[in-house]
Amino acid sequence: MQTNLRAYLSNKHFLSLTGNLVISFTSIVSASVIFRSLNVADVGRWIFFISLLGLVDSVRSGFITTAFIRACAGATPARAAEVSGSAWHIALLITLAFGALNAGAALVPATYLSAELELFIRWFGLTLLATLPGFMAGCALQADMRFDQLLYLRLISQGLFTGGVIVLMVTKTATLERIVYLNLFRECMCSGSALLLGWGRLRSLGRRTRACTRELFHFGKYSIGSYIGIMLARNTDTFIINFTLGPAALAVYNLAGRFMEIIEIPLRSAIATAVPALSAAYNQHDHVRLADLLRRNAGVVTVAILPLIVGIFVFADVLVAAVGGGKYLHTEAPTILRIFIVMAVIFPIDRFFGVALDVTNQPKINLFKVLLMFGVNLVGDFVGVWLLGNIYGIALSSVATIVIGFGYGYFVLVRSIPITPREVLVAGVAEARKVVKTLRARLSLAKPT
Repeated sequence: MQTNLRAYLSNKHFLSLTGNLVISFTSIVSASVIFRSLNVADVGRWIFFISLLGLVDSVRSGFITTAFIRACAGATPARAAEVSGSAWHIALLITLAFGALNAGAALVPATYLSAELELFIRWFGLTLLATLPGFMAGCALQADMRFDQLLYLRLISQGLFTGGVIVLMVTKTATLERIVYLNLFRECMCSGSALLLGWGRLRSLGRRTRACTRELFHFGKYSIGSYIGIMLARNTDTFIINFTLGPAALAVYNLAGRFMEIIEIPLRSAIATAVPALSAAYNQHDHVRLADLLRRNAGVVTVAILPLIVGIFVFADVLVAAVGGGKYLHTEAPTILRIFIVMAVIFPIDRFFGVALDVTNQPKINLFKVLLMFGVNLVGDFVGVWLLGNIYGIALSSVATIVIGFGYGYFVLVRSIPITPREVLVAGVAEARKVVKTLRARLSLAKPT
C-alpha cells in the first residue's frame, strides 16, 4: 500500500497539479491580502504593474519556452545540453536588451509619466534580470518532467511572497512600494535557489552552438508573436480600463478575473504534462497517438472543470466578498465573474488546440489566431467603453474575442488533425471514468482489512 501511495504521489500529473494548486491558492491568498490592505486605486496600480511586467516577460517566454521544451523532449543528454546552452544565450541577450531599454526609459522625467508607468519603468529591468535563472530552471524542469523540483521552486517563490504580504497586513505596514520590493526579493530567492541546486543548467551555456541557436530563434520568432499576442489579448482590458475608467475600475474588474485561476489550475497542469508527450509523439511521427493524446487531455480537463464552473457561477457573490471584502460586493465584480466563468467551458479545447498547432510546427497559424483575437478584443474594448461607459462593455468584448478565437483555431486544426469537439468530450468522459475507477481501486486497497 505504501508503495502504491508513493507511486501515486510521485506521478507527474499529480505533481503538476499540486504545483499549480500551490501557485493558484497562494496567488488568491496574496491577492486577497493586497485587495484588503491597499486602497482601491493602489490595487489598480499594482495590477497594472504586474500586467505590464508580464507583457514584457512574454517576449522572453515566447522566444524560449515552447522551442526549448519541444527541442528537449526525448533528446539525448548531449542534445539537451546544446539546447539549454543556446536557450540561455538567447535569454541573456533578450534580458540585457530590456535592461538597456530600461536605462534609457529611466531618463524620462517623472512629470511626463503617470504613477503606474513611473513605477513600472523604475523596476521592470531589474525584475526581469532577477527572474532569469528561475525562468530557465522552469523550462528545463518542465522539459524533463521533473515536476517535483518545479514544485519546490514554486513553493519558494509563492511562499515568500504570500508570507510577506500577510506580515505587511498584520503589521499594518503594507504599501505599494513595499509590495514591489517584496516581489523583487522573492524572485531573487527563487533564482538563487535554482542556481545553487543546478536546475537552471547555467553551465550548459558553454555548450551552445550557432546551429541550435538559429533553430530556436527561427521557431521562437513565430511563437513569440503568439505569446505577446496572448498577453496583449489578456491585458488589453487592463490597459484600456486603467486609462479610460481609472485604476479603481481596474481593481473591480481584476477581482472578478482572479477566480479564473481556479479554472487555470487543472488546465495549466494538464498542458504542462501534455506538451512533452505531444512533442515526443510528433517527433516520432506518431500522428495517431498525437490525436489520441490531444482528445484525452483536452476532454478530461473539460469534464473536470464543469463542477467548478457551476459552483463559481452559483456562489459568485460569496467568493467576491471572501477575497475582496465587503467593499467589492455591491460592484460589478460578481456579474463580471459569472460572465467569465460561463465562457470557461471552451477554455480546455481552445487551449489544447493552440498547443497542438505549436507542437505540430504550425506557429504561424497560431500567431495569426492570437493576432486576430487581439484585434477583436482591442476594437471591442473601445466600442464597449464607448457604448456602455463601464466594465461590462469590456467583459462582453472578451466574450466575443474568445468565441472568435475558438472558432478559427478549430477550423484550422482539423485540416491537419481530424478531431471534433464531440470526440474530445467522449474521450474526456471515458478518461474521467478510468481515473475514478483507479482511485476507487486504490482506496479499497488502502482500507484496513
